[in-house]
Amino acid sequence: MAEITGLGENTVKEIDKKRLQSIYTSDNGKKLIKPEKQAKYLGIDEFKLRNGRRYATHIIDLETGHVLWIQNGKSKQVVYDFIEHVGMAWMSGVEAVACDMNSDFQEAFEENCDWIQPVFDYFHIVKNFNDKVVSEVRKDEQRRLYEEGNVEAARALKKTRYILMSNRSTLQKKDEDAISERVIYKGSYLF
Repeated sequence: MAEITGLGENTVKEIDKKRLQSIYTSDNGKKLIKPEKQAKYLGIDEFKLRNGRRYATHIIDLETGHVLWIQNGKSKQVVYDFIEHVGMAWMSGVEAVACDMNSDFQEAFEENCDWIQPVFDYFHIVKNFNDKVVSEVRKDEQRRLYEEGNVEAARALKKTRYILMSNRSTLQKKDEDAISERVIYKGSYLF
């Protein structure tokens, strides 16, 4: 936004901070406002802060996309604090929570609200399968081929992770583009 508007980064940050405080807090930014609308489906995820060693967690209403909670950390305590903030009466209307494979989030919701169904999102399930199953099978097969003396076949498996985990139609489209020598640009007009 700073680049588009010509304002300094710190100015844009301060404007956005004041906007968010006016929407989500009371008492001059000291107290978070309890959500007005009851949410049926929540989403929870953590994200890295600045240097990548610290995390924060946010909880959103999946139907509206509104941010309901943001807190430093990625532990069960974040969920406990959120539940305390909104109250058990509000939580009684929640049916499901979409989360990544962080078991702390799942356990915290199950401990406090046993009626809530934790749901793991498709992206994290596939990523977990690819990392723990497909990659390991490929490495095991490569080791086996080296042990059998089939060095050429083992080398052919090296750096094939992308191919094994890609969608067939995506690979076919890329092959067609390469054959027709089509050049693809992946940049916005700003850059």
